[in-house]
Amino acid sequence: MRQIQYVVKAVINPGELNTSVNFKLPSGFTTGAALYTNGVEKNTNAMATIEMKDDNSIAIAPSVHIDNWRQSNGGEYEKSFKPMNFDTGNKDYSLIFSLDEKLQGDIPLKLHVVFLYNNNVEKM
Repeated sequence: MRQIQYVVKAVINPGELNTSVNFKLPSGFTTGAALYTNGVEKNTNAMATIEMKDDNSIAIAPSVHIDNWRQSNGGEYEKSFKPMNFDTGNKDYSLIFSLDEKLQGDIPLKLHVVFLYNNNVEKM
């Protein structure tokens, strides 16, 4: 089994409410994802959410608070990621990042989502 990481990066600039990123995961079976930020969301009252859709606008993961996507502490590396478990299927995907009020201040909110996937594993 060959585990690979794929990173999707996004930025919500000051004065903005949201951003989205379109991307294509390489062929394989996605086992998990984890979100990392520069911490700007901790200094605002705005609720930050993330949603993932495929190229047919079907939600792979519904809109939830970004903490739902954060890596958990302790345990094995892969098991600390948000479970995803889907075949990439050579599709295009979108991540939609949103705030419920405009980002204040002058520092952008930077987001990285790391996908773990295996390129030669059978679906479970």
